[in-house]
Amino acid sequence: MKSVHLIGSPELTLLLGRSLEHEGYIISGKHSTLQQVVEGFESREVDPSSIVIIEGGAGLGHPVKAADVLYYMTLFRQQLKRTRLIVQLDPSLQEDVEFIRSMVNLGIHDLHFTIKFQSADLQAWIKEKKTTRDYYNILEPKKGLFGLGKKNPAPTIPDAGSIAPAATPAGTTPSPAIQGNAAAAPERQRPVVQTQPQTSAWPKRAVTPSGGVRPGLASSPPVAVRPPTPTRAVEEVRPAPVVAKEAEAGQPAFVPAAAGGSRLPLVLGFCGAGAEEDVGAAVFLLASSLASLGWKPLVCGDDRPEISSLEDLVFDGEEADSTSSMFEHEGVTFYRRDFAWDISELMTSGYTHILLWLDIHRERRGIGGMELWWNTQVPVMVGNGAMWKYELLKERLDTLSLAEQKRCRLLLENGHQEVLKRLKKDFPELRSTLIPLHQDPLSPDKEAVEWVMKLLGTEKRLFRKPVILWAVAGGIVFVALMLLFIGISIVPDTK
Repeated sequence: MKSVHLIGSPELTLLLGRSLEHEGYIISGKHSTLQQVVEGFESREVDPSSIVIIEGGAGLGHPVKAADVLYYMTLFRQQLKRTRLIVQLDPSLQEDVEFIRSMVNLGIHDLHFTIKFQSADLQAWIKEKKTTRDYYNILEPKKGLFGLGKKNPAPTIPDAGSIAPAATPAGTTPSPAIQGNAAAAPERQRPVVQTQPQTSAWPKRAVTPSGGVRPGLASSPPVAVRPPTPTRAVEEVRPAPVVAKEAEAGQPAFVPAAAGGSRLPLVLGFCGAGAEEDVGAAVFLLASSLASLGWKPLVCGDDRPEISSLEDLVFDGEEADSTSSMFEHEGVTFYRRDFAWDISELMTSGYTHILLWLDIHRERRGIGGMELWWNTQVPVMVGNGAMWKYELLKERLDTLSLAEQKRCRLLLENGHQEVLKRLKKDFPELRSTLIPLHQDPLSPDKEAVEWVMKLLGTEKRLFRKPVILWAVAGGIVFVALMLLFIGISIVPDTK
């Protein structure tokens, strides 16, 4: 018997509970709001082995914001690492690509954008387990990227009567990554469970064939987090604020404004345009510069000997810890070469920036390198900027569609301004910049750090968590000494 945990309004959970129990499911628990679930993590009120069905706006304001939903889904994933989450969402969020991208990276694939469904539909949601492949048509599949991948079938469009039309996106202020371009409906409607069959309440959706369930990855990152309060959780997973700055006059910002301001880490994916680029140098340069600015970056690679060499250099003569999956050097945390990682767990690990060093031309366990690279918030290519290799670079960039050019970012090593001018002429939608000359990517100079600040639109982190803790401790000691001194001074002398 499968057990199900329901999260939603009391009326909704009552109807759903009766319907599921009639079909033989066991209701392991119920909660009326998302906040109640977070508060109940400490007492283990949610069984991790249960299927959790969530009303995405339970206990939230109207209209439901993508930022609020992602905030709670992040807390859920911190505690329920392998639990299957089925989330019913307002149809207006279906237009927010960055919201869907973040949910997929959190390992939450069962998303249903509707406010009307029947009991039979709910059972279909449980039986039909979605994967990342179901979102290829939304996350802009690569039909010809570097000659890899295949064109996906056109998405099945739901009937007009099944979903509410999305409202016009607000354009007054920049939206954060987790809110993206979400349209704000005037008022969110309550989900309606229809007990009587209807032909137009929920259209039949074509099921995209999956290539199999992603195998579990061993040795997940050791992130032991106590049940967080909302305030603490925000501080642990809040990334660097990204300001939309122009990397070059007349050029759009390297990192879009929609990628910043999130409570989730900023995920950057790095790959080489060919096979000869030194992608590791670019990754190490950005990570070390971010660490020098006070942020907390994490570097993950697939079977990278450079990371093993760095580990040997850091722990010269010391015996390696066979249980630790990470090591740190100069403020940058590196995932060790012999350990596998899972992006859904990295998203809740507390780092401000995650830099994925991927090889899209090689097979990898679990999610494919191309798929993983494209699903990052900022997919970055590293190319050779030498003028005599421009035609080779141009041939590879020609495989990008217009939509792919808008999302990708290009870093050029050993390049000069003439190459940038030609790229701007041949690929006006592609954002590119030159990597500054540097002696050691692990020890960036002032010029390299300023380049990263301008590149990512980030600033120096003024208040670090250890500094704040020491300041608070010092303040408490100072106040205690003052009170003690005052108490001694007012004690009357005894004869």
